[in-house]
Amino acid sequence: MLHLETFYLRRTKDLRMKNVSRCSTGECHKITNQLRLSLTMKLIKQYILDKFLKFFLFCLTTFICLSWVIDLFEHLDEIAKANVPLFVLCDYYLSLTPFIFTNISPIIMILSVMFTLGSLNKHNEITAIKAIGINLWSIIWIFLILGFLLSAISFTVNEIVKPNASLHAEELKETYFKTVQKKQKNKIIKNLTFYGSHNRIFIINSYDIKRRKMQNVTISENNAQNQLSRQIAAKQALWIENCWIFYDCVITEYNNGELAKDPQYFAEKVIPIDEQPKDIKRANVKPLFMNYWQLKKYIRRLKANGFDVQKELVIFYNKIAFPLANLLLIFFAVPASLRHTRSSNNLFAITLSIISGFSYWGINAACLSLGKINVLPALAAAWLTNFIFLFVGILMVSRVKK
Repeated sequence: MLHLETFYLRRTKDLRMKNVSRCSTGECHKITNQLRLSLTMKLIKQYILDKFLKFFLFCLTTFICLSWVIDLFEHLDEIAKANVPLFVLCDYYLSLTPFIFTNISPIIMILSVMFTLGSLNKHNEITAIKAIGINLWSIIWIFLILGFLLSAISFTVNEIVKPNASLHAEELKETYFKTVQKKQKNKIIKNLTFYGSHNRIFIINSYDIKRRKMQNVTISENNAQNQLSRQIAAKQALWIENCWIFYDCVITEYNNGELAKDPQYFAEKVIPIDEQPKDIKRANVKPLFMNYWQLKKYIRRLKANGFDVQKELVIFYNKIAFPLANLLLIFFAVPASLRHTRSSNNLFAITLSIISGFSYWGINAACLSLGKINVLPALAAAWLTNFIFLFVGILMVSRVKK
């Protein structure tokens, strides 16, 4: 409680002295009381915010560094054998940081809340706040607002920074970490489907990265109304002299979705398309690294061509659902802290909150898997975990004495 009292006296001393010097003795007591009533809540919020930010930065730095160390030891043999330069390692782990942040942010949030409230409990400052007549909902709202802000930040990083950074990290890993033998094993990509330029959908049975060869490839082109206008089916295609040459190729033209003329067969034909070998190589992981709007457009194109988009829809809905875990898990952290005041109980509450955070990950992963195999609807698979934790969390908060 001395921590809060010292903070309060330090922040109000100068303001009280300025007002006292301007009034009579009778008015000084009234002004002082008014100042205390008007400033107490504001200063308590600032005091709690200061504590929270210190714990948040500490937890964030600790978990990111711990994730780096774990990943480093996991790839230590590959790094040593490939003699990876130091600047490449720095680039790799900096590029990996946005991915780490978006995945661990719920745990960081819940730990920071627990440490903040645990510190207040340890010095009986929660009791002091109750004693001066402040409802604990005021404190709960502070953390809910912080949780909402972190959810927004997590969503922004996930949309703007993470896709390109994660893809860059994967390219560094593929280029520098793997030995020649392992690189050879990863030269062929199986069952590749991606959305290309000019409303084209590519379906490739296998793609040989080293030979720049596509096997059993089908390219569907749509017009501006998302109607099939042309389809190209070939046994194989080779990248030769900066162009794609298709072999055993059948080209079918469509008009308003209906067959316009008989299909044409070509033993060998050069077909100009914008996609180069590097684009097809990157397309293997492209759906996972799309942002919200890119994935929405990609799903719309796939559906227009009659493809199953269940897996893509699950990923799409989860792009908004998962960042909200930063907000929802606060409903577990706050009640666990406010219901106990002893340090041993706080330790138990912190452990319970960490378990809750990892439980969210586990249940969410299970729901997403069920959604991808069509056991659950895509929207339900992405949001079911959030609704479960929101319902239980609100129930826990309602039982806390305000």
